[in-house]
Amino acid sequence: MRYRYYFLEALFITLLIFFIGFIIGYTLENNRNLILKEYYSETEDSINSLFEEIDKFNLNSSECETLIEKGLELGDRIYRQALIFEKYETSAILTTNHLIEEHKKFDLLRTLYWANLIDLKKYCNGGSNTLVYLYDYRPKKIKDIAKQKTSSTIASEIKVIFEDDLILIPIAKNLNISYLDKLIEMYEIPQDTVFFIANEEKIFKYGEMEEIKDYLSRI
Repeated sequence: MRYRYYFLEALFITLLIFFIGFIIGYTLENNRNLILKEYYSETEDSINSLFEEIDKFNLNSSECETLIEKGLELGDRIYRQALIFEKYETSAILTTNHLIEEHKKFDLLRTLYWANLIDLKKYCNGGSNTLVYLYDYRPKKIKDIAKQKTSSTIASEIKVIFEDDLILIPIAKNLNISYLDKLIEMYEIPQDTVFFIANEEKIFKYGEMEEIKDYLSRI
């Protein structure tokens, strides 16, 4: 009888610890999600503001210089947010499904940002160098996962090398974002889990990182 009491007591303590851990974990992840929502709102407002200014169609040289600088600052902010998002996703356990939807929302924002940069380059006849890193979100094959991790690491290294001379935009290409699909329709896209589009004119496949560096260093 005594052993049964000890067993029930141990079970109760275990369940209590599990419940407390669950509450703490859920609260922590939920707070992180609230941070992501704040990032989303701030970025959405900045992109809309940039779009409105670009949409004037009569930009002079001084306005172009200002907008190009704004676009670069926004690009760096978006990239930093992408790194934070990746960190949150890696550690998330209880709110994974929610993060999938958030990821799609952020990738739509990044797509709109990329479209704005294309317009800005057209109206101002120039602008910052861009490297769009397109990848598959949550690939299932081990070789694709390895490719993506390697490409992501090297893309970050390229960003460090070129710093303010390069805008790096990571976007998942398999989340059924119709606007993104329309943007990349104009390219001959390789059938691969990852590839890169540099300055809307050059496509690089996995394993061509040195070629990317060489291309960016020559323009």
